[in-house]
Amino acid sequence: MLRLFLSVDMVGSTEFKARFTGQGSEGWLGIFQTFFTSFPLMAAGQIGIEFLDDDATPAIDVWKVMGDEVVFVAQPGGPEELTSILLALLRTMQMYEERHFQQLPLRLKGTAWLADFDGHNIEIEIPELSSGTGAHLDYIGPDIDLGFRISKFAKPGSLVISLDVLEVVLGARNAGKAALYLMGKEPLKGVMFGRPYPIVWMLAADSRFAFLPWEIEQDALMAQALKTEPAPAADLRRVIDDMRHFLRKMHGRDRPPVKLG
Repeated sequence: MLRLFLSVDMVGSTEFKARFTGQGSEGWLGIFQTFFTSFPLMAAGQIGIEFLDDDATPAIDVWKVMGDEVVFVAQPGGPEELTSILLALLRTMQMYEERHFQQLPLRLKGTAWLADFDGHNIEIEIPELSSGTGAHLDYIGPDIDLGFRISKFAKPGSLVISLDVLEVVLGARNAGKAALYLMGKEPLKGVMFGRPYPIVWMLAADSRFAFLPWEIEQDALMAQALKTEPAPAADLRRVIDDMRHFLRKMHGRDRPPVKLG
């Protein structure tokens, strides 16, 4: 069973809260309460719009809230459904910033990754957190860890996606609605035996990076992105094949192609 995890995190929140040192939480508490209550509702609304013409709307549930980050979990039924969920999330992030952060030094960044629960990841019930409406599940495993590792390379207004998510999007009939950018490779602790992991950003095909001038000045990767064109599908598939070949030849690990549905 494959589950899709989606993280949306506030950028600039630590510095923003530090402005109110000595004043308690009154200056910033309402902003964060609004985010944790309104963003999931907005996301559900955009998912509903995205699947308006479909027979069913996929469920996206809040898994947990950590600091200034909300993490969702979903179980998409196929590549097209997964791609549409990501596009709806990108749209929600843009709308939320426009509606709530126009006069605030805050932005949103996102991460998307898949975890396979038929093998090396597990789900466990936390009885103390379960309610009358259902069990509270926690998720543990290397795929879960991977998502939080690549989230370090998420940037405002875009999604950083895992190679598994990338492979699914490339195989979707609606892949043309997404723009995928290969932004280099970075070593991630405990991932791929130390081999640098490809960093892939996703936008909607009709969007462009909306980095602010001072963000570009302070971050070389953002500056690079403005000069970078979406990567051809053949190049992205080659990256996936190279990593799969490395795992098989160097470490005897067979990572079969990701299949949804």
